[in-house]
Amino acid sequence: MVSASARVRPRLRCPQTEASFILAVEFYISGMPKERQRSELNERGRSLLRELIREHIRTGQPVGSRRLARLSRERLSPATIRNVVADLEEMGFVEQPHTSAGRVPTEKGYRFYVDTLLQARALSGREVDRIRESLEKETDPDKLMDKTSQLLSVISSNIGFVITPPLTSAVMKHIEFVRIAERRILVVIVTRGGLVHHRLINSEEDFPQTELQQAGLYLVRNFEGKTLLEIRDELLKLMSEEKALYDRLLRNVIVLGSVSLIEDAPGAPASELYLGGTARIIQKPELADVNRMIALFENFEEKSRLVKILSECLKSTSAGPIVTIGLEKHLPGLEDWALVASPYTSQQGLTGGLGIIGPSRMEYEKAISLVDYVAKLFGEILSRN
Repeated sequence: MVSASARVRPRLRCPQTEASFILAVEFYISGMPKERQRSELNERGRSLLRELIREHIRTGQPVGSRRLARLSRERLSPATIRNVVADLEEMGFVEQPHTSAGRVPTEKGYRFYVDTLLQARALSGREVDRIRESLEKETDPDKLMDKTSQLLSVISSNIGFVITPPLTSAVMKHIEFVRIAERRILVVIVTRGGLVHHRLINSEEDFPQTELQQAGLYLVRNFEGKTLLEIRDELLKLMSEEKALYDRLLRNVIVLGSVSLIEDAPGAPASELYLGGTARIIQKPELADVNRMIALFENFEEKSRLVKILSECLKSTSAGPIVTIGLEKHLPGLEDWALVASPYTSQQGLTGGLGIIGPSRMEYEKAISLVDYVAKLFGEILSRN
């Protein structure tokens, strides 16, 4: 299957009460041109497809003709509906899991729904208040990111995630080296924003703790306030200086800095990933198959790979939420899963991402509004902190 992305450019307007907001959504979906997609279905076909998908999202069960007849505003007979549904199946928008069942949406059906049939749903005043009360008082960036991923999960009933800005763009406030074992060193980096990053490194030389402490103090005194990328460039320049050959402290700084800042440790992600609600997702009918559940959790265990995949999905010229339906291209075994994500940006120019991962049977109207609102609020809070 080929996954497709729907890009959403929302416009957010929050009154003083913060009770509601208006979300104007403009979609672009790759693959079949929109004009051709729309021409395939008349108004009756689109209406029934919309009702079928909404009912399937609500119940998780195949939708039969009799149920569609009750949902249809046109009061069509089951026979007429069967003919329309047969056309939808022939065009690839729905499929029949087994002969005695109703129909369920295909990936193409979900894509068409998100692209053409979706009606934006603003968050309720209660939901907005809940989000603001939960996040605005949090001053610790690490706790803020963890709480945000959990909140996205609870409100959407899916998996919530937050990706930190790339470590190389972070401004260093403190760095410390701790000897764990022979030639094994724990590097602790504290950014100006308050995030704490840990990295285990292997060194060719076994440094005593006193020299590790001196190297950390040197880096803080000389490079505090610079990004890790700038520090890396300065260390590269120091390598070429003759002084580095004779000054043991400087040599130690270059060696330790080179390993911890210049060379990427094996499996070390460029950003940190916060996941919320992975246990909650087990209750989804889509994970009734034990093998699928195992495949899902294996994907989530490989955090470095997951960060790269999610960051790739977030690459877009759009400033708003991005919808990706069908994740099998990125995560094996997740062909009927979807991603709703949005970048966030602080006033300092740091950019990360947050969003929701869940089955394609997702309440997209709510998910898009939720992710868009939280991303904007998150960027504001991060800027203040």
